[in-house]
Amino acid sequence: MSDEDDLTTPQDVAENLSDGRPPPPFVGLDQYFDEPAPSADSRIGGLLGWAARADKAQRGGLAKFAAWCAQAPDAERRVIMLLMEQYQGRVPMGAVADVSGVAGVSRMTVFNAIRRFVAFFPGAISDARRSKG
Repeated sequence: MSDEDDLTTPQDVAENLSDGRPPPPFVGLDQYFDEPAPSADSRIGGLLGWAARADKAQRGGLAKFAAWCAQAPDAERRVIMLLMEQYQGRVPMGAVADVSGVAGVSRMTVFNAIRRFVAFFPGAISDARRSKG
């Protein structure tokens, strides 16, 4: 450690003291009428905006996806997200062991996740590229 990192000198201590003054009043409350309200996360607003412009089939898919998310445990959602990210809906030989290792779940959880997801979205995981081993 060098001398510049050491905060033992009086000047270093004086420079690193907090101000101690309270923030100005009405911070975050005093807005002009044309300023948008600050939001910490606008993803839900974007999702609702998309759903308002989406067609009937897309809204139905979103409703089915929300129903699947409500029923599936966190481990199964993690498995499906890994399957879609790494294998694009295919389950080639060795994928179950790989996904179960990365997701930190058992192989049976992977099979249950695939079964539940296919019940909501038939054909989302390819039968032609699914190994039974």
